[in-house]
Amino acid sequence: MSAPGPAALGRGVIVTAGTPPPAPWAEAPVVTVDAAAVDDPALTVAELHRAWARRQPVVVVLAVDPACFRSPQSWAAEPWTLGPRFEPWLDRLHFLVWANNYDARDGDLIWWWARKAARLGAVPTPPGPADVALPDGTPAWVDGGPRGPFDPAEVGAAVVHAESVELDRLTLVPPPSAPAAELAPDQLAAVAHGAGPARVIAPAGSGKTRVLTERLRHLAVDRGYERETTIAVAYNKKAQLELEERCAAFRPRARTLNALGLALLTEAHGRRPRVLEEREVRQMVEKLVPRQQRRVNTDPIGPYIEALSLARLGLRGPAVVEDERDDVPGLAAAFGPYRQWLSELGAVDFDDQVYGAVEMLLADGQFRRRAQGGFRHLLVDEFQDLTPAHVLMLRLLSAPALDVFGVGDDDQVIYGHAGADPAFLVGFADLFPAAADHPLEVNYRCPVAVVDAARHLLSYNDLRVPKTIRPGPAAAPGDTLAVELHRPEEGATSLARLVTGWLDEPAVGPGQLAVLTRVNSLLLAPHVALVEAGVPVDSVLRPDVLERTGVRAALAYLRIGADPDHIDGADVVEVYRRPSRGFPQWFPKWLRGRQSLDSLMAVSRKIDDPKVSLKVVDLVEDLRVVADAVRTGTTRTALAVVKDRIGLGSAMGLLDSAQSAGGSSHLDDLEALEQVAALHPEAASFEPWLRSVFHREADPGGVTLSTVHRVKGREWDRVAVFGVSAGIVPHRLAEDIEEERRVLHVAITRGRHRVTLLGDGTRPSPFLEELDGSAPRRRRLDLGPATAASAGRTTGLAGRASRSGPVPYQGPEDPEATEALRQWRLERAKRDGVPAYVVLPDRYLKGIAAARPRTLTELRALPGIGPTKLDLYGDDILALMERLAEDDRRIVT
Repeated sequence: MSAPGPAALGRGVIVTAGTPPPAPWAEAPVVTVDAAAVDDPALTVAELHRAWARRQPVVVVLAVDPACFRSPQSWAAEPWTLGPRFEPWLDRLHFLVWANNYDARDGDLIWWWARKAARLGAVPTPPGPADVALPDGTPAWVDGGPRGPFDPAEVGAAVVHAESVELDRLTLVPPPSAPAAELAPDQLAAVAHGAGPARVIAPAGSGKTRVLTERLRHLAVDRGYERETTIAVAYNKKAQLELEERCAAFRPRARTLNALGLALLTEAHGRRPRVLEEREVRQMVEKLVPRQQRRVNTDPIGPYIEALSLARLGLRGPAVVEDERDDVPGLAAAFGPYRQWLSELGAVDFDDQVYGAVEMLLADGQFRRRAQGGFRHLLVDEFQDLTPAHVLMLRLLSAPALDVFGVGDDDQVIYGHAGADPAFLVGFADLFPAAADHPLEVNYRCPVAVVDAARHLLSYNDLRVPKTIRPGPAAAPGDTLAVELHRPEEGATSLARLVTGWLDEPAVGPGQLAVLTRVNSLLLAPHVALVEAGVPVDSVLRPDVLERTGVRAALAYLRIGADPDHIDGADVVEVYRRPSRGFPQWFPKWLRGRQSLDSLMAVSRKIDDPKVSLKVVDLVEDLRVVADAVRTGTTRTALAVVKDRIGLGSAMGLLDSAQSAGGSSHLDDLEALEQVAALHPEAASFEPWLRSVFHREADPGGVTLSTVHRVKGREWDRVAVFGVSAGIVPHRLAEDIEEERRVLHVAITRGRHRVTLLGDGTRPSPFLEELDGSAPRRRRLDLGPATAASAGRTTGLAGRASRSGPVPYQGPEDPEATEALRQWRLERAKRDGVPAYVVLPDRYLKGIAAARPRTLTELRALPGIGPTKLDLYGDDILALMERLAEDDRRIVT
């Protein structure tokens, strides 16, 4: 018996156990599919996939009834329990056994694709020059290997791909042809990629959108891939519309990630789910979670919306998310009912469009198999921004062949807080086996100095794909990247001077300029300075930045200092706990109405408790110090007194230490206020001036003021990166120093012609020395792709589905302190009108009782105490601990 088909097709053969393979495959590798392989198919699938992707013939010994892996599996598990690397192994096992192998189990060689083609009018031919004769008489092979270009001369006949047969078509595979577009060599190599998955690393300014659209055109037009099997996935609607506009001539399928998820749910349920507005989501969340204590200028439901997103898109356990935050008590209990409510309503919110689609793909194997037919060739834009749920959805859809053309840049992963992880690109071949690499190497956007600086900076990172980045042939040479270090009080004026200088140049308008910062609140000084200078601004900063905890307290101190004889009692309430002074919870009742420093001193004489009385005296003395500073100094020196001498800075730093660097920190807010203070030295009138300037209308055509995280993908002629100082870049709260470098890299690569970095000369960012490679290098980790991907699974959010939160105390108990804490919690919960566990869950009371913390710093270090609980309950708990200590001393004496 001879095997038909040229060697280029790479066909294998299937035999039963104990049967020798036909002679043509006598020397081929053998892969046995037995009960053990079906129970644990990972290694078998990997071996079969490798052979199929390389078109290397194998002998598949089928030692089980193939019916045991014919039907796709279904899983009822919550997606967050599985993680982004979950694998429906039997989907791939079934495909790889049959896709490109003859069936010789009955002694004859059967090519099942030929029989399927016969149902469409083709005529099977005896073993020889082709599998079938097409209805017009053309001899053709029906190919079951990876779809790609085939030269008819190489195989001796025309080729029809199995994907066409699945669509009931006998479309011929066109001869190989080069992409028609004029492309650079690296871009051309990516667009012309042959078969199978590919990773296209596309650094800033390298033309990734052009590569993606030209690849899509090449598949649809040059290679004739069916529209039904090929789809491009954009990260957001703007990117989708741009892609569709560029490809209008051939109208490809293109969707955003959310639209893709919604379409899947529509198909599965036979109707389109209603997409809820945020208002409806908030109303339901508020019903499901425990009532929260209302705090001034805070959004009690917002943290739950964020946490629900992290649980679903980040594939994190709701209980883990709840434990890692202290502002979402009851999240884990509400997660199931919230999703049940969505189901009963026949609706989805924004995140459930993706999460619900993943859940459906897992729960209904037959639906998943039908859906996969529309995703044989998947092109993904901005791959680096995908969350774990996005990655899992795309892997489930692109199975079993996993033919994904992923375009992205691991050096632009700056959304780690949402689940994005460079390990997804570093370990791309683990997610999509046999993937080829097509790196783009030329930055066509930025001047030479910026390209060189970005290359040096990124070279200090370990978890990244090694790459070459070169400036484009038209890149501007010369000193187009500048670092300007200023005195601490001169940041705003330096920025205003830089921007107005740029605007004085010929043909430079405000819309061509951007000012970028690492955190939102640091836009305050640029915003105010430019408005005062008469420069139109288009700023993302909103007035509520003045209502954040630290800024609100600092401004209250200034108001008290400006008029110490007519103090609003609410201002005293605002400041008496910042910093903590250990006042009991009943103290605010003494602060009703207008006060003066003398009347506050009188309060100290009326209070029976001598310790509390002494604390009032200390508070009054501190307020006198502030009043003197406001009267005799500048706004900046008065704020320095509030921050450093009174202790507002240390208080805010303590709150910061219990959170991550996802947004502006409290110390960032105070620094922003200090920078603005230099623009208006008169402390007594500072706040009215600030609010009047800040509330002037924005100009859509003005200078863009934004954080770096909001502008990825955008570019301007001139970019100023403000606040490149130690503690901000990298941020003091950042856990991932490599992501902080990536943030600065994204910032500087937004500039087409000039980029200037401004920082405090007394504490310059350590990254500034890395821009020219002069900073010392620590010993690099030896991370190959597999090792790097593994590191991402354990250190990045991509693999944190099983990570535990704070560990409750498990040591010796202190029954007396525990009972006292429970009693306090009951009273506080009753006063605030919230359930007791919202104040503090039982599992953390024992740890506090055993530790007996004496300071806020000691309390903050305990499990379950984050910034919210520290701010709300810290003084109460310390007062209770102090009372217990006094009781113990009295017993001893």
